[in-house]
Amino acid sequence: MASTYSDRLNLELQTTGENSGTWGTITNNNLQKLEAAIKGYVSVAIASTSDALTFEDGSTGLEQDNAIIKLTGSLTANTTMQCEAQENWFIVDNATSMGTYTLGFKPAGGTAASLVSSSKHLLYTDGSTMFDVLADCGNIAANGTLTVTGNVEFDGGTFIFNQSSADVDFRIESNGNANAFFVDAGNDRIGIFNASPSVAFDVTGAAKISGAVDLDGGAFTWNDTGASLDFRCETNTLANAFFIDGSADKIGFGTNSPADASVEINQASTTAGTACLSLDQDDTDQEFIKFDGTSNSDQSSSITTDTSVGSITGHIRVNINGTDYWIPFYATN
Repeated sequence: MASTYSDRLNLELQTTGENSGTWGTITNNNLQKLEAAIKGYVSVAIASTSDALTFEDGSTGLEQDNAIIKLTGSLTANTTMQCEAQENWFIVDNATSMGTYTLGFKPAGGTAASLVSSSKHLLYTDGSTMFDVLADCGNIAANGTLTVTGNVEFDGGTFIFNQSSADVDFRIESNGNANAFFVDAGNDRIGIFNASPSVAFDVTGAAKISGAVDLDGGAFTWNDTGASLDFRCETNTLANAFFIDGSADKIGFGTNSPADASVEINQASTTAGTACLSLDQDDTDQEFIKFDGTSNSDQSSSITTDTSVGSITGHIRVNINGTDYWIPFYATN
């Protein structure tokens, strides 16, 4: 009976009484193929868009015999490298120049695993499908630095950084800023574009919030450094419903240029039927307006008892409980 060959490694299986005088050579060939399957390395240049590793029954020195395969060359189109349609495993080093093309590795007639440029893959096949072990694996523990040059996708589970609560900072870098997001672990602070946050949440630059903001349990301070900064609140139709002029130390309602007083109210519409100021005092035993000032008998203070101020020049209309009244004012001194 003639020799047969194993399915996976193509080893020559000799029968009793055959190959007289060549058993040693054949046995050595088998041992070389076993050694290559365990520790062998070969560099293979991609020769076509549908290339295949060389293999042959009983022979040695063939590409598929090796455990570690380095693929080289430049792709000219989407390319597939294939092995024999038998169970096997490989460590593949993709050193090809891929450009915009793809490179797959598969058993003949089967389904390919996609290779990543400049990356190493641990692959196995059941004879019909090639599987990338690290593309679908269980828990991974890395005791050193883990560097990823491709995308990272978390799907179906939580992401926890620093579970042991060590004093370890966390940083996300953007295209133009090294500290787009920064967690200062030692001080329990977060910085946005800020590597040295001074409070629990410290933003350097503009911030825009499209949802609700709830401030609960603490004070709200605007412009704590005392810089010359304006503050503006806009309503549906009024651009300056509330305005603080930082440089002039004045407040405007309906105006962004308060000039006549520390607080200026401008109704800001010639047609809207609304007053500049409405006072509603529900505490009936309290005054509507309280003035604090110094009273003198002449006109040198903010309050005067002088009855000879001058002739009445006109009146200001006010509405009290739905009825219009007039407050007189006198000519200037």
